[in-house]
Amino acid sequence: MDIRLQTQHVVLPRRSLSRIRSRVRDGLARMTERVARLQVTLKDINGPRGGRDKVCILRAELVDGGQVVVIDRAANLRRAIARCLQRSKRVIDREVKRRHRARRRSERQLMLTSAI
Repeated sequence: MDIRLQTQHVVLPRRSLSRIRSRVRDGLARMTERVARLQVTLKDINGPRGGRDKVCILRAELVDGGQVVVIDRAANLRRAIARCLQRSKRVIDREVKRRHRARRRSERQLMLTSAI
């Protein structure tokens, strides 16, 4: 699983970036066979004004070609990343299951039409 981090209007030390990368890798460890690439974008919308302005956008490209995008907004980056990871696990799992069911359904229909 290839993980890419981007920041917009957020200055993070190199050590924090490696911690975030390992946190994302550990948080989605059970999804490594399903996810080809992850792009995590961290934004600070309001700058120094504060408020719920830290955004985490997680884009996951699935192995079978699908894509999942999860966005979360919080007062601090740690909370935004944590909630984004929690939600992305559920969304990726649901999307993979949905694609699997659709593939099985189309295979079944193909078998039925070829049997006729």
